[in-house]
Amino acid sequence: MKVLVLISALLVGMFSTNAQISINERIRFKDTVKVKKYKPEENGFSSLKLRMNPGESTVLNPDELRKLKTQTIIGVDLVYSDYPKGADLSGLNRDRIIELYKFLPMAFNNSLVEWNLIKQLDVKSEADMQRYFHGFVIYYRKMPTFQQENKTILDVVKGKAKPEDSTLLKVFERNKAWKDMLVVCDVTGSMSPYTAQLLLWIAANNKMKTFKQIVFFNDNETKSTNQEQALDDHGIWATKETNLEPLLDVAFEAMEKGGHEENDLEAICYAIKKFPENKKNIVLIADNWENPCDMQLLEHLKNQKIPIKVVVCGVTERLNLNLLEIAYQTGGSIHTMEADLIDIAKIGEGKTFSIGNLNFRMSGGKFVQLASTNGK
Repeated sequence: MKVLVLISALLVGMFSTNAQISINERIRFKDTVKVKKYKPEENGFSSLKLRMNPGESTVLNPDELRKLKTQTIIGVDLVYSDYPKGADLSGLNRDRIIELYKFLPMAFNNSLVEWNLIKQLDVKSEADMQRYFHGFVIYYRKMPTFQQENKTILDVVKGKAKPEDSTLLKVFERNKAWKDMLVVCDVTGSMSPYTAQLLLWIAANNKMKTFKQIVFFNDNETKSTNQEQALDDHGIWATKETNLEPLLDVAFEAMEKGGHEENDLEAICYAIKKFPENKKNIVLIADNWENPCDMQLLEHLKNQKIPIKVVVCGVTERLNLNLLEIAYQTGGSIHTMEADLIDIAKIGEGKTFSIGNLNFRMSGGKFVQLASTNGK
């Protein structure tokens, strides 16, 4: 059973201003994890510790938060100690959550962030408390530099390295009937391993004419438009080129010059208007760990009645429900490294379904991911 924590507060004088800011947030923690002494999880992501004194809610090392400015947060552990034994520390933890909100509000508005409440059991005395960590551990994806992304792609397409995971290769291998694809591909941040797979597949299957046009996107919310007024290519790069070298040039330009946010829906709208003759063959290649910044365009896209095949990259224990919603609302399909869900539009209220080993339910017209059988 998960724990729902509601925090409501009025913050006065935050930072150097006298502004009053109201917080009304619901955070869903997993069951409290009980450990003898806390150690950060080795989950393949980077982590940062925000230290607090026992019994206090002030962050002792706030300058460390600058490291998270351009990173994608994927998890938060709130760590405290069961001392005095059996004491109700819910008020203290609430204050700590409010303190975190001051510095890291973006962690609160992303449904992909996993919150864990962790209680340490082996504290024996007040003096003993100093040997235990108290505060927050923030897990995040460290964004590569453009030079690192460039090297990742070139190493894969030139056969010097294998892809970090094989999501695209496996999806394309399972769906060989896909022809003349109009690919709309995210090239922000950490998508370089998947861009490499796309280019590798194109190079290996060029004669099969699997791909007809490629649209790369890497924009920001303030510039996003549904393309109704004019064909706006800000943060969007389109090409009909399928030869590797010129295609690499377009991909690298998009990676380097973009605004580094996910304008998935704007890019799809652009593709439909730019290449209307091929609009029934759209494949969206999307980052599981980032929410599209332009979900407000989904209603417009839904009215187009064009099914979108959504390939989700980087799925582990969670799947981005916004990407599931895009596939559902457009009557399209969803594809991960493990599985394809073709008839997503047929899912009705109260129905449960699976994508690989992940389970979901349609509840109140929205998708909800269910707890897995292994407790994660």
